[in-house]
Amino acid sequence: MLKRCYRTQESLVRYWAQQAVELCADIDDSTLSEPAQPVLQNIQQLNTPRRIIVIGGAKSGKSALLSHMIGSAVPAAAEWEGNYIRWRYRCEDGDAAASRFLPIETLEGLELVDTADCSTPAVQGELRHLISGADVVIAVADARNPVQSPAWDLLASLPESEYAACMVALTHTDMMPAAAALELNDTLRQICRERLVRSLPVYQVCPTSAQGVEVFTKRVQDALSGQRGVRSAIRAVVNSAVDLMYKQGSVLKVRGDVARTDSGFLAGIEQEIDNFLAHQLLGVPACAANYADAVRRARLPLRRRLRHRFGYFLSPVTLLRLEHMGAGAEEYFCAAVRDDVLTLQLDSDQRFMHSCSLHWKHVRPRMKQTLECEIGDFPEKDIAAELEQLRSGMAHDLRAPFKRQQVRSFMSKFFKAQAGWMQAFIIICCFLLVVAGLLGFVGQDMLAAATVGVAAGVWLLGSLAHLIIARGIQPLVNRAEGVIFDNLKPRINELVKGVVVSRVSAYRRLYTAPRRKVAEHEATLQPLMDRHSEVYRQLRAASPHL
Repeated sequence: MLKRCYRTQESLVRYWAQQAVELCADIDDSTLSEPAQPVLQNIQQLNTPRRIIVIGGAKSGKSALLSHMIGSAVPAAAEWEGNYIRWRYRCEDGDAAASRFLPIETLEGLELVDTADCSTPAVQGELRHLISGADVVIAVADARNPVQSPAWDLLASLPESEYAACMVALTHTDMMPAAAALELNDTLRQICRERLVRSLPVYQVCPTSAQGVEVFTKRVQDALSGQRGVRSAIRAVVNSAVDLMYKQGSVLKVRGDVARTDSGFLAGIEQEIDNFLAHQLLGVPACAANYADAVRRARLPLRRRLRHRFGYFLSPVTLLRLEHMGAGAEEYFCAAVRDDVLTLQLDSDQRFMHSCSLHWKHVRPRMKQTLECEIGDFPEKDIAAELEQLRSGMAHDLRAPFKRQQVRSFMSKFFKAQAGWMQAFIIICCFLLVVAGLLGFVGQDMLAAATVGVAAGVWLLGSLAHLIIARGIQPLVNRAEGVIFDNLKPRINELVKGVVVSRVSAYRRLYTAPRRKVAEHEATLQPLMDRHSEVYRQLRAASPHL
């Protein structure tokens, strides 16, 4: 019995061909839209029912032939209402006009068209579009009068390309001698060559002979499922999908080559930045030593400031300042060192930005040519903001050695130790002046003048002691400078190295966008290539021997 073959194969091929088309969207290349159209068109052809149409004259045995081919007596007994009947398992296209449905599962995906007498113009007009889309055309010729069959004129009016396969069924041969029936085969072949300009296979089909119908049905099945039938449609889908996948493979290969080029290019940029960093690190020891010398350079200003704050003679003002001299000395010392270091660092950062700007200008055209990525002008403001933060961090870290070595402590101890004798001298001077005032008030001018002289002598003596004590400021500053220098030198080496690494890292981050672009490209490329290989493998596996 007739059936729709290759159903499973059709489903698999259709599925993997659709996967190949969907892969185009993920690859996202405009050149793939054109080769994807034939695949979609061929997939649509797989979805259409396979049509077998029987044409011939009235009472030539068309309906009986169909009945025997599907194993049902219904087509032979059906009542006619139009020019043709479409026998199907279900209505797959939503059009039930002129259609009859049989509960025969083997008919699923098939459409058997039984026609009226095709000698009438009305029937011929409707059959032309049915024949043009048919997979198998069966021309029924009545053995009693085969030459006058209207099927010849209908087929002659259509080009061969309009229908895939055509065969002649010679019916009613049981009503004539066997020898005469055999001669009809040659007659029909001659008619085909003369009137159709082609040769058609001729089969004698006698409805009363089950063997003859079975053989003919097998020939129809072979034509339906053969190289020009369903297999042809499957092969068309496979071939168009393979062509599409070849083009997809070419696109992915080019992208793979570009990705390797892009990775190599960025690796070269990274190497240039690494070399730049190595060159910067070579200058760290000299730079750190210069920064550490800021402690020695700050020694003289610190000594002058302390000498000025301590005063040059005995004074109540100096006595009042002694409480805060240690804290002020530490703060001033730290600020002097910090300002000197940050000034040097600012100059170093400016040279660094100039070097980065030159490298950026050198990389920008190469980046545009190789990666098709426009990185724009050098973002000087962004780098300047990063460097400003690094200098702020350095300024904060420079305070640690001063606090750790307790510079304030021993300086405060030195200055506070002078408070006792200064206070004593000032009290004595003030007492003598008060006494001199009382003596002058009572009229003892000579004694008052003498008391004032004694007070002046005490003040001069205290000022002399003040000058002697002031000489101890220099050793005090030297001690503070030595302590801070020994502690700051290794620390500042770490600070400078950290700043150098951090600012090069800040410059390296400017290439994040190109790196992300290449990384995303590489991350999506391999899954696409794996998916492409899998779809291609499954598509070829679903279409063997085609």
